[in-house]
Amino acid sequence: MGPCILLKTHRTELVEKNSRFIGIGCHSQSLIEFKQHKDALEKEFPDANHIVFAYRIYDHDSLHIRFSDAGEPSGTAGKPVLMHMEGNSLVNVTLFVVRYFGGTKLGAGGLVKAYGNTARQLITEASWGPYIVYKELWLALPYSETNRLEYLARKFGVEILERDFSESVRVRIRIADDNAAEFKAAVPSSWTVQA
Repeated sequence: MGPCILLKTHRTELVEKNSRFIGIGCHSQSLIEFKQHKDALEKEFPDANHIVFAYRIYDHDSLHIRFSDAGEPSGTAGKPVLMHMEGNSLVNVTLFVVRYFGGTKLGAGGLVKAYGNTARQLITEASWGPYIVYKELWLALPYSETNRLEYLARKFGVEILERDFSESVRVRIRIADDNAAEFKAAVPSSWTVQA
């Protein structure tokens, strides 16, 4: 199975020796979106002992990977969350785990297990879909062929992002990378296609 994205925000909760672990999965298309989710959770849980996170985000053609233990002993919180994300090929998602200390220390092994189990439970319960890589193209075509463009757009799942009507019709489109070659082959030779 290829990379997966989170279809909608999901929350789960686990209790380990009276400590509450609240797992929250958020779709994050960019580092800016991650920061917005983090800021919102810090406001929602101002009295939490720890707000741990891990993310894997494609932004500007690079995969950004990061985790934070948020004050827990190094490697005991964010890393187990990230390991579950990597093991399930999750992208464009941030998993947060909010901890409220229950009075009993869990030790390093107990923390790894609790944070990892929270991430695993969240991943199991949440709704996931395939991650699709899109590309944008510019097309130039005669006015007489706009109906053909509409037909090809429906056939290949093309999203028309921008239209410019001058000497010819110029259109900026977005298409799934998997469909791009077949779409280009179906385009009449009177059209110009540019990446």
